[in-house]
Amino acid sequence: MKTIHELLTRSSEPEIIEDEIYNRVIDAVKTNMIGTQLLALRLGPNDIPGDQISIPLQTKNSMLVHEVAEGTEIPIDVEGYTEFNLKPVKFGIRPMITREMMEDSKFAVMQRNIDEAGYQMGRKLDSLILAQIKTGADANTVAHAVTGATAITVQNITDAMEFLELDDHTPTDLILSAGAANDIRNIDTFVEADKAGITNPSQSLIGTIYGMKVWVSNAVTANYAFIIDRRHALCLAEKRPITIKRYSEEWKDMVGFAITARWKERYLRAEACAYISI
Repeated sequence: MKTIHELLTRSSEPEIIEDEIYNRVIDAVKTNMIGTQLLALRLGPNDIPGDQISIPLQTKNSMLVHEVAEGTEIPIDVEGYTEFNLKPVKFGIRPMITREMMEDSKFAVMQRNIDEAGYQMGRKLDSLILAQIKTGADANTVAHAVTGATAITVQNITDAMEFLELDDHTPTDLILSAGAANDIRNIDTFVEADKAGITNPSQSLIGTIYGMKVWVSNAVTANYAFIIDRRHALCLAEKRPITIKRYSEEWKDMVGFAITARWKERYLRAEACAYISI
Protein backbone atom coordinates (compact mmCIF):
# COMPACT_ATOMS: atom_id res chain seq x y z
CA MET A 1 0.00 0.00 0.00
CA LYS A 2 1.25 3.50 -0.87
CA THR A 3 2.12 5.88 1.93
CA ILE A 4 0.15 9.10 2.37
CA HIS A 5 3.25 11.05 1.30
CA GLU A 6 3.44 9.08 -1.95
CA LEU A 7 -0.23 9.64 -2.66
CA LEU A 8 -0.08 13.35 -1.95
CA THR A 9 2.73 13.78 -4.47
CA ARG A 10 0.68 12.16 -7.26
CA SER A 11 -1.67 14.93 -8.35
CA SER A 12 -3.01 12.80 -11.22
CA GLU A 13 -4.91 10.54 -8.79
CA PRO A 14 -7.00 12.87 -6.59
CA GLU A 15 -9.72 10.28 -6.01
CA ILE A 16 -7.19 7.79 -4.62
CA ILE A 17 -5.68 10.47 -2.42
CA GLU A 18 -9.08 11.25 -0.89
CA ASP A 19 -9.88 7.60 -0.21
CA GLU A 20 -6.51 6.80 1.30
CA ILE A 21 -6.46 9.77 3.64
CA TYR A 22 -10.02 9.94 4.91
CA ASN A 23 -10.72 6.29 5.63
CA ARG A 24 -8.24 6.36 8.49
CA VAL A 25 -8.51 7.77 11.98
CA ILE A 26 -5.41 8.63 13.95
CA ASP A 27 -6.05 7.35 17.46
CA ALA A 28 -5.57 9.59 20.47
CA VAL A 29 -2.90 8.63 22.98
CA LYS A 30 -4.25 6.23 25.60
CA THR A 31 -3.39 6.42 29.29
CA ASN A 32 -1.95 3.28 30.85
CA MET A 33 -4.21 2.26 33.74
CA ILE A 34 -2.83 0.66 36.90
CA GLY A 35 -5.53 0.97 39.57
CA THR A 36 -6.98 -2.53 39.32
CA GLN A 37 -3.45 -4.00 39.48
CA LEU A 38 -3.06 -2.53 42.96
CA LEU A 39 -6.24 -3.94 44.55
CA ALA A 40 -5.92 -6.09 47.65
CA LEU A 41 -9.56 -7.22 47.39
CA ARG A 42 -11.87 -7.25 44.36
CA LEU A 43 -15.42 -8.48 44.88
CA GLY A 44 -17.50 -9.49 41.85
CA PRO A 45 -21.28 -9.77 41.36
CA ASN A 46 -21.42 -13.24 42.91
CA ASP A 47 -19.75 -11.92 46.07
CA ILE A 48 -22.42 -9.23 46.58
CA PRO A 49 -25.81 -10.93 47.07
CA GLY A 50 -27.78 -7.70 47.50
CA ASP A 51 -27.11 -4.07 46.64
CA GLN A 52 -24.28 -3.74 49.16
CA ILE A 53 -21.85 -5.71 51.28
CA SER A 54 -20.14 -5.29 54.64
CA ILE A 55 -16.43 -6.07 54.84
CA PRO A 56 -15.19 -7.39 58.21
CA LEU A 57 -11.65 -6.47 59.23
CA GLN A 58 -9.71 -8.14 61.97
CA THR A 59 -8.60 -5.62 64.61
CA LYS A 60 -4.84 -5.58 64.93
CA ASN A 61 -3.46 -6.98 68.22
CA SER A 62 -6.91 -7.25 69.79
CA MET A 63 -6.11 -10.66 71.33
CA LEU A 64 -3.69 -10.35 74.23
CA VAL A 65 -1.48 -12.95 75.86
CA HIS A 66 -1.55 -12.76 79.67
CA GLU A 67 0.91 -13.83 82.29
CA VAL A 68 -0.79 -16.53 84.39
CA ALA A 69 0.15 -17.35 87.96
CA GLU A 70 0.34 -20.99 88.99
CA GLY A 71 -3.08 -22.44 89.79
CA THR A 72 -5.04 -19.42 88.58
CA GLU A 73 -7.61 -19.25 85.82
CA ILE A 74 -6.32 -18.59 82.30
CA PRO A 75 -8.00 -15.37 81.03
CA ILE A 76 -10.36 -15.60 78.06
CA ASP A 77 -9.62 -13.36 75.08
CA VAL A 78 -10.79 -13.38 71.47
CA GLU A 79 -9.91 -11.39 68.39
CA GLY A 80 -11.87 -8.24 67.57
CA TYR A 81 -13.42 -7.00 64.35
CA THR A 82 -14.53 -3.80 62.70
CA GLU A 83 -16.43 -3.49 59.45
CA PHE A 84 -17.33 -1.05 56.71
CA ASN A 85 -19.98 -1.04 54.02
CA LEU A 86 -19.62 -0.92 50.24
CA LYS A 87 -22.67 0.00 48.14
CA PRO A 88 -21.89 0.08 44.41
CA VAL A 89 -23.15 3.04 42.38
CA LYS A 90 -23.80 3.15 38.66
CA PHE A 91 -21.59 4.84 36.08
CA GLY A 92 -22.37 5.04 32.39
CA ILE A 93 -22.05 6.63 28.99
CA ARG A 94 -24.26 6.37 25.88
CA PRO A 95 -22.78 6.84 22.41
CA MET A 96 -25.46 7.23 19.71
CA ILE A 97 -25.21 7.87 15.96
CA THR A 98 -27.47 8.00 12.93
CA ARG A 99 -27.80 5.10 10.53
CA GLU A 100 -26.64 7.41 7.73
CA MET A 101 -23.37 7.94 9.53
CA MET A 102 -22.93 4.19 9.91
CA GLU A 103 -23.74 3.63 6.22
CA ASP A 104 -21.60 6.46 4.84
CA SER A 105 -18.56 6.42 7.10
CA LYS A 106 -15.32 5.02 5.72
CA PHE A 107 -14.39 3.48 9.05
CA ALA A 108 -16.25 1.49 11.73
CA VAL A 109 -17.61 4.53 13.53
CA MET A 110 -19.91 2.64 15.90
CA GLN A 111 -17.24 0.16 16.97
CA ARG A 112 -14.80 3.00 17.51
CA ASN A 113 -17.29 4.80 19.75
CA ILE A 114 -17.91 1.64 21.75
CA ASP A 115 -14.17 1.10 22.18
CA GLU A 116 -13.64 4.70 23.26
CA ALA A 117 -16.53 4.54 25.73
CA GLY A 118 -15.07 1.38 27.26
CA TYR A 119 -11.69 3.06 27.56
CA GLN A 120 -13.21 6.12 29.24
CA MET A 121 -15.05 3.87 31.70
CA GLY A 122 -11.70 2.26 32.53
CA ARG A 123 -10.12 5.69 33.04
CA LYS A 124 -12.90 6.62 35.43
CA LEU A 125 -12.41 3.48 37.50
CA ASP A 126 -8.65 4.03 37.55
CA SER A 127 -9.01 7.55 38.94
CA LEU A 128 -11.58 6.42 41.53
CA ILE A 129 -9.29 3.68 42.86
CA LEU A 130 -6.14 5.80 43.03
CA ALA A 131 -7.97 8.67 44.77
CA GLN A 132 -8.72 6.31 47.66
CA ILE A 133 -5.04 6.17 48.59
CA LYS A 134 -5.09 9.80 49.71
CA THR A 135 -8.49 9.31 51.36
CA GLY A 136 -7.11 6.38 53.31
CA ALA A 137 -3.92 8.20 54.29
CA ASP A 138 -5.94 11.16 55.59
CA ALA A 139 -8.26 8.84 57.55
CA ASN A 140 -5.51 7.87 60.00
CA THR A 141 -5.61 9.43 63.46
CA VAL A 142 -2.43 11.21 62.43
CA ALA A 143 -2.59 11.66 58.66
CA HIS A 144 0.00 9.65 56.76
CA ALA A 145 1.09 12.72 54.81
CA VAL A 146 4.48 14.18 53.99
CA THR A 147 4.84 17.72 52.68
CA GLY A 148 7.90 18.25 50.50
CA ALA A 149 9.57 21.42 49.28
CA THR A 150 9.93 22.18 45.58
CA ALA A 151 10.69 18.59 44.61
CA ILE A 152 10.20 15.13 46.12
CA THR A 153 13.33 13.91 47.88
CA VAL A 154 14.68 10.63 49.23
CA GLN A 155 13.86 11.92 52.72
CA ASN A 156 10.22 12.43 51.70
CA ILE A 157 10.03 8.86 50.41
CA THR A 158 11.57 7.29 53.50
CA ASP A 159 9.37 9.40 55.80
CA ALA A 160 6.24 8.17 54.01
CA MET A 161 7.53 4.60 54.15
CA GLU A 162 8.02 4.97 57.89
CA PHE A 163 4.30 5.71 58.40
CA LEU A 164 3.49 2.27 56.99
CA GLU A 165 6.32 0.45 58.72
CA LEU A 166 5.35 1.80 62.16
CA ASP A 167 2.01 0.04 61.63
CA ASP A 168 3.71 -3.23 60.59
CA HIS A 169 3.02 -2.74 56.88
CA THR A 170 5.54 -3.27 54.08
CA PRO A 171 5.67 -0.52 51.45
CA THR A 172 5.30 -2.30 48.10
CA ASP A 173 4.39 0.37 45.55
CA LEU A 174 5.20 4.01 44.86
CA ILE A 175 2.70 5.67 42.50
CA LEU A 176 3.67 9.03 41.01
CA SER A 177 2.18 11.88 39.05
CA ALA A 178 4.20 12.89 35.98
CA GLY A 179 5.73 15.83 37.86
CA ALA A 180 6.69 13.66 40.82
CA ALA A 181 8.16 11.08 38.43
CA ASN A 182 10.40 13.78 37.00
CA ASP A 183 11.70 14.50 40.50
CA ILE A 184 12.35 10.80 41.15
CA ARG A 185 14.25 10.33 37.90
CA ASN A 186 16.74 12.93 39.08
CA ILE A 187 17.50 11.10 42.33
CA ASP A 188 20.68 9.02 42.21
CA THR A 189 19.17 6.41 44.54
CA PHE A 190 16.41 5.70 42.04
CA VAL A 191 18.75 5.70 39.05
CA GLU A 192 21.02 3.14 40.71
CA ALA A 193 18.11 0.96 41.81
CA ASP A 194 16.60 1.19 38.36
CA LYS A 195 19.69 -0.35 36.80
CA ALA A 196 18.96 -3.60 38.61
CA GLY A 197 15.18 -3.19 38.78
CA ILE A 198 12.20 -4.10 36.67
CA THR A 199 10.72 -1.74 34.10
CA ASN A 200 7.78 -2.04 31.77
CA PRO A 201 6.96 1.40 30.32
CA SER A 202 3.96 0.02 28.44
CA GLN A 203 2.36 -0.68 31.82
CA SER A 204 3.63 2.54 33.52
CA LEU A 205 6.17 0.58 35.62
CA ILE A 206 9.28 2.76 35.53
CA GLY A 207 11.58 1.07 38.02
CA THR A 208 12.14 0.18 41.66
CA ILE A 209 13.33 2.00 44.76
CA TYR A 210 13.81 0.59 48.27
CA GLY A 211 12.13 -2.60 47.14
CA MET A 212 9.00 -0.79 45.92
CA LYS A 213 7.72 -0.92 42.36
CA VAL A 214 7.54 2.61 40.96
CA TRP A 215 4.59 3.56 38.74
CA VAL A 216 3.64 6.78 36.95
CA SER A 217 0.02 7.68 36.26
CA ASN A 218 -1.80 10.79 35.06
CA ALA A 219 -4.70 9.73 37.28
CA VAL A 220 -2.60 10.92 40.24
CA THR A 221 -3.06 14.57 41.21
CA ALA A 222 -0.19 16.74 39.98
CA ASN A 223 2.87 16.79 42.24
CA TYR A 224 1.67 13.92 44.43
CA ALA A 225 3.22 10.55 45.20
CA PHE A 226 1.40 7.66 46.88
CA ILE A 227 2.95 4.80 48.84
CA ILE A 228 0.96 1.68 49.69
CA ASP A 229 1.18 -1.84 51.00
CA ARG A 230 -0.78 -3.38 48.14
CA ARG A 231 -1.71 -6.43 50.24
CA HIS A 232 -3.90 -4.25 52.48
CA ALA A 233 -4.48 -0.85 50.87
CA LEU A 234 -7.38 -0.90 48.37
CA CYS A 235 -10.59 -2.75 47.57
CA LEU A 236 -13.34 -2.68 44.96
CA ALA A 237 -16.92 -3.97 44.97
CA GLU A 238 -18.03 -4.55 41.37
CA LYS A 239 -21.71 -5.41 41.27
CA ARG A 240 -21.84 -4.96 37.49
CA PRO A 241 -18.71 -5.15 35.32
CA ILE A 242 -18.63 -2.92 32.23
CA THR A 243 -21.73 -3.96 30.27
CA ILE A 244 -22.86 -2.97 26.78
CA LYS A 245 -26.53 -2.94 25.69
CA ARG A 246 -27.56 -2.03 22.14
CA TYR A 247 -30.80 -0.18 21.45
CA SER A 248 -32.48 1.70 18.58
CA GLU A 249 -34.61 4.80 18.31
CA GLU A 250 -36.44 3.92 15.12
CA TRP A 251 -38.38 7.19 14.96
CA LYS A 252 -35.03 9.01 14.72
CA ASP A 253 -33.32 6.31 12.65
CA MET A 254 -30.51 6.16 15.24
CA VAL A 255 -28.59 3.37 16.92
CA GLY A 256 -27.03 3.61 20.34
CA PHE A 257 -25.27 1.64 23.04
CA ALA A 258 -25.74 2.06 26.80
CA ILE A 259 -22.43 1.27 28.52
CA THR A 260 -22.69 0.95 32.29
CA ALA A 261 -21.00 -0.46 35.37
CA ARG A 262 -21.67 -0.50 39.12
CA TRP A 263 -18.65 0.04 41.35
CA LYS A 264 -17.70 1.12 44.82
CA GLU A 265 -14.05 1.64 45.63
CA ARG A 266 -12.51 2.22 49.07
CA TYR A 267 -9.28 1.99 50.98
CA LEU A 268 -9.15 -1.33 52.82
CA ARG A 269 -6.85 -0.36 55.68
CA ALA A 270 -6.07 3.31 56.16
CA GLU A 271 -2.69 2.63 57.74
CA ALA A 272 -1.53 0.90 54.53
CA CYS A 273 -1.68 4.23 52.66
CA ALA A 274 0.56 7.30 52.67
CA TYR A 275 1.29 10.19 50.33
CA ILE A 276 3.79 12.92 49.59
CA SER A 277 2.77 16.34 48.26
CA ILE A 278 4.89 19.25 47.03
